[in-house]
Amino acid sequence: MQSVCLTAARRVECLSVSEPELQAGDALVRVLQVGICGSDLHLFRDGAIGEARASLPFVLGHEAMGVVEEVASSEHAHLLGKRVAIEPAIPCLRCEFCLRGDLNLCPNHLFLGLPPRAGAMQERIAHPAHLLEPVPDSLSDAEAVLLEPLAIALHAVDLGKVRTGTSAAILGCGTLGLCVLMVLKQMGVHPLFCTDLLEHRLNLARDLGADETVNAAQADVVAEARRFTNGRGFDYVFECAGVDDTQWQTAQIAAPGAKCLIIGTNPAGHVRLEGSSARRKGLSILMVRRSRLTLKRAMTLVVLGRIPLARLATHTFSMAQCQQAFDTAVEYRDGVVKAFIRME
Repeated sequence: MQSVCLTAARRVECLSVSEPELQAGDALVRVLQVGICGSDLHLFRDGAIGEARASLPFVLGHEAMGVVEEVASSEHAHLLGKRVAIEPAIPCLRCEFCLRGDLNLCPNHLFLGLPPRAGAMQERIAHPAHLLEPVPDSLSDAEAVLLEPLAIALHAVDLGKVRTGTSAAILGCGTLGLCVLMVLKQMGVHPLFCTDLLEHRLNLARDLGADETVNAAQADVVAEARRFTNGRGFDYVFECAGVDDTQWQTAQIAAPGAKCLIIGTNPAGHVRLEGSSARRKGLSILMVRRSRLTLKRAMTLVVLGRIPLARLATHTFSMAQCQQAFDTAVEYRDGVVKAFIRME
């Protein structure tokens, strides 16, 4: 069967790979659509993300959906023929962290598209059936894919114990930042302050409910945040870009006693905070590790019309266009917010 593989730095190709084999508890999923995520782009640029280095060729992708074609056990027969969203993190379900409900913190987990586990950009994958969530017909394939980053945004908001009527800043308006924005907007968080380097993302942020946007390539984010809040700062700061500049700004624009949630993955593997501000303000620094049992809740919000997730879906490519897809995403071409690859 065909797959989209990383074969060199900034090079992806369609290659033949072996058909997957079902293990106990697995389902065979015919993959329909996969999103290109920031972590995929780290691998695309550098061949690694953090300490995880890909052995080439390597199948990419973890934001995915598809149709269940076969199950290893009759207990999962209800999934046959269903479109499903895929939870990409595979916990061991045996360690103390899994048993207390923190599946996202499992030290023994595997993750689709993160070395050494091959990703979802292949025609079929074998995946634990309990990590598949049936998708109603009212959701498009693109929305089903986007449930994964929305689930991370929901976990971040849960972790921060965000309250209605408080203020928030979102640093970085890629897919994750915009998902956080939409969740906070429907909760009644106000005002919402967003930053990014790309004007088309800021335009979309305003359409989705941001009260103030700042282009970080053209203005001093810290000065603008202080002006906007009359020097007070924000009750919550969500760092969604994973770069030194936004991490450094996080503590500087937070209000005393605020919570700062670090979602972005810094390719250098560090978190760079302005320590004196963080200490002086008594900030809580919270590290967001993927999602935590929030995929189904994310789906409910979209089905009910509370989250306009489809607004993030901007570009779709075929498997044969995989190089164009990654080049478009990594170079932010043509107003791209989220690029997808169709695996059919």
